Amino acid sequence: MRHWLVLLALACCMGLAHAGKCVSGNKTLYTDAPCPAGWQGAALGGNLSRISPEPATDAANQQFLKKREAEEREYQARLMREQNEATRTEVNQCYWLANQMRLLESDYSARRLARLPEQEDYRRRYRNLRDQQARLRC
Repeated sequence: MRHWLVLLALACCMGLAHAGKCVSGNKTLYTDAPCPAGWQGAALGGNLSRISPEPATDAANQQFLKKREAEEREYQARLMREQNEATRTEVNQCYWLANQMRLLESDYSARRLARLPEQEDYRRRYRNLRDQQARLRC
C-alpha cells in the first residue's frame, strides 16, 4: 500500500514532458524548459495525422509480410526436421555402439585364453565404445 502511495505522490509531482517552441526574430528554439529571456513562446499549430499508404504500397507491404511469414514457417519446419533427424541419428549411433559392444564381448568370451596384448586390445576397444556412448548420452 505504501508503495502505491509513493508512486502516486511521485506521479503528481512530476511535470509533464512538453517541448515548447520559442521565437526570437527569425530564430527558433525548441526546448522543454520555459523560454529564455528575450524569447517569445509560440504556439505549435497544426494537427497530427497519419497518412495512409497508397493502395499499391499497402499491397506490397502485405505481400512482403505474407512472404516473410511463409519463410518463417518453412524455416521452423526445416529446423524441426533437422532436429528430428539428429535425434534419430543419435539413437541409431547408440544402437550401433551397443551392438559393437555385444560383438566385442562375445568375441572376447570366445577367446578367453587370449594372450595379454589381445586382452589389452579388447579392453581398449571396449573402453573406446563406452566413451563414445557416454559422449552421446546413450
